[in-house]
Amino acid sequence: MKQLILFDLDGTLIDTLEDLSAAVNHALAIRGLAPHPVGEYRRMVGHGVRNLVAQALEASLLAAREPAPDDVRIDAALADFKAYYSAHIDVKTRPYPGIPELLTALQDRGVRLAVTSNKFQEGTEYLIRRFFPDIRFVAILGNRPGWPLKPSPEIVQEVLRRSGVNPSEALLVGDSPTDMRTAANGGIEALAVTWGYRTREELAGNRIVESVSELRSALLERSDRGTLPSEKHPFEPFLPSDARILFLGSFPPQPHRWCMPFYYPNWINDFWRIMGLIHFGDKNHFCLLGVKRFDEPAIRSFCTEAGLAFYDTASEVRRLRDNASDAFLEVVTPSDIPSLLARVPLCENLVTTGQKATEIIAERFGCAVPPVGEYIDIATPRPLRFWRMPSTSRAYPLPLEKKAEAYRRLFL
Repeated sequence: MKQLILFDLDGTLIDTLEDLSAAVNHALAIRGLAPHPVGEYRRMVGHGVRNLVAQALEASLLAAREPAPDDVRIDAALADFKAYYSAHIDVKTRPYPGIPELLTALQDRGVRLAVTSNKFQEGTEYLIRRFFPDIRFVAILGNRPGWPLKPSPEIVQEVLRRSGVNPSEALLVGDSPTDMRTAANGGIEALAVTWGYRTREELAGNRIVESVSELRSALLERSDRGTLPSEKHPFEPFLPSDARILFLGSFPPQPHRWCMPFYYPNWINDFWRIMGLIHFGDKNHFCLLGVKRFDEPAIRSFCTEAGLAFYDTASEVRRLRDNASDAFLEVVTPSDIPSLLARVPLCENLVTTGQKATEIIAERFGCAVPPVGEYIDIATPRPLRFWRMPSTSRAYPLPLEKKAEAYRRLFL
């Protein structure tokens, strides 16, 4: 269990959308401008109230065929918004069901809690006191004069300083890509929730939970880890001497899910279909369809000839749930990545195929997390590109052909 959990506020702990929408529409009405439906505000929130007001004002002015607002006009509308919102901040705003109980359970387990929001500081503090009066947060941080908004890492760094917790023992929970970038920039893990103001597609590539009960399991079930057995990696590293690409996943699924004793062994994982599509124009090239198995000898031969190496970012794990999800893997022993790279001296590309693997590599090399389908150059004794590819799990919401387009870039 992590020692410190940082929570975003709007869209994560509490649903503020209707009160925010009403306040912005009030500021627009004062100016004789058309209001926006509540649903339209979903895409505007999350970047601070000034940006929220500016976006709504510009959209209404555009609809009225008026020029875009200047700073003076935005600031005037912002003042009207704040006056109304401060007086109506909790008319319809409420915590998401199960959140107060979750915070209490975490506090009872000794977990330190913090709030990191782009909402103005006074509003952030008021709502926390209003809805969570019995929770002792180590920090309640909103948008303050002189401080940058998320995704700047400064808000994470301040919470870490106040709490005295190491980054490896902290985790941020939020509902937006901004929250996920904030965690990555601050060097901590993240969990994305889908009940807020962004779609699951916008959160793709991150570790996702769909409900408060699932979040509770992810955060609290780890407290029982001492009673759970650990698993050693079942495969030896596959490292052809002339390999130029090293694929690193998280950890293989349980053996009963395998259809072959090699990497990406789950029949419903599409890694080998993607390889078949890219290199042979046939997604079933490596599939033995009659028996629902992959052709392991053909795969090993292909990987040796193509210079593809494989291992995972963990050599020992605990499973917190009996499923194949990375979200419920606890890393006991990370893999020795420099030793793996030493055994493939021609390797120029390090490729992760899931969120957990990506986070481990970013932490190991002290670098940023690349966007999905892209790479960054990382500082090592030799040139090395760190690629973050879409997960090949069918749970990842991207068609097979689109995934293949991303992976094809590795072979250009």
